[in-house]
Amino acid sequence: MIDWNVHTVRDLLIEAGRIALHHYATPGTEHKHDASLVTVADHAVEEFLTGALVGDDDGALMIGEESVGGTTQTEVDAALTGTTWVVDPIDGTAPYANRLPTWGISIGLLRSGAYTDGALFLPRTGEIFITSGNDVLFEESSANPDHWQFEDLTPMSATPIPYVSTAMVRLPHEIVRSGRFSGRNPMQSIGSAVFSIAKLVQGSYIGYVTGLKLWDIAGAAPILRRMGHGIEFRDRRPLGDHVTDADWVTDASRRELWKCRGNLLIAGSEEAMAYIHAHYSA
Repeated sequence: MIDWNVHTVRDLLIEAGRIALHHYATPGTEHKHDASLVTVADHAVEEFLTGALVGDDDGALMIGEESVGGTTQTEVDAALTGTTWVVDPIDGTAPYANRLPTWGISIGLLRSGAYTDGALFLPRTGEIFITSGNDVLFEESSANPDHWQFEDLTPMSATPIPYVSTAMVRLPHEIVRSGRFSGRNPMQSIGSAVFSIAKLVQGSYIGYVTGLKLWDIAGAAPILRRMGHGIEFRDRRPLGDHVTDADWVTDASRRELWKCRGNLLIAGSEEAMAYIHAHYSA
C-alpha cells in the first residue's frame, strides 16, 4: 500500500484495536534488551499492520518498534528515500500491560523521509485522529469495540492553545525521576506519547516534554503540524520536516537507531512553548 486512504487507515486502526483488546486481560508480558516491556499484543498488532500495509510488489517499506532489530544500513537508507510506513503497535505498553487506558496505536507515512500523514487511535477512550489533506479528522466513539463505527470523522479546528496556570504539563519518566520542571502547573507522567499527543491537541495539556523513538511521533507529527503545534529541541531548533541524521540516529550499527537526538518540547502556542522552555531542565 503506497497511498494514504482515510477509510483504509481507519479500518486498519479499528482492527488493530480489536486485536489489542483481545489480549488485554492476559497481555503476556516480557522484558526486551533495554528492560522495556513488550506484550503478545505488540507483536500481534505489528504483524497485522505490516501484512496490511506492505505488499510484496508495491515497494512500500516498514519501520516498526518490534521488528527494528537487525535493520541494515541499506534498509535504513531505503526507508528514508522511499515510501515507508512507521508503526507503533502499542504505544504505552506499561499502561496497557497493567490495564490502564493511557495507551494507543500509531500509523505514520514517510515519503522520501518527509512526514506526510499520520493517524492515532486510543481504543480505551474510543478516539481516533487521521490526517486528510490539510485537515485532521477526529471522532469520539465508544470504549466498547462492539460499537466502533467511526463514520462521522470531522475536521478539528486548529486554534492555538494558550498558557493557563491550571493546565497540565506532560513530562517523561526521566524528568520525573531525575530532571526538573520548576513551573507551577500540575504535572503528569503516563508513559505513552500517542495518548499524550492526542490529549495535547485536544487541549488537555498545554505542553509535553519527551524523548522519543521515530515510531513514537511519525504518526503524530503530521497531526501536530496541521493543528499548529510547535515541536522544538531544547536549543529552540525546530524538528525538521524530514527524518535526517541531524534529528535522529540513522546509523544502523547503533543500538539507538531511530532515537531522537535530544528531548523534544511540544506545545500548542508560542506562549506555552516559552513557558515550557523556561521551566524545563534535563
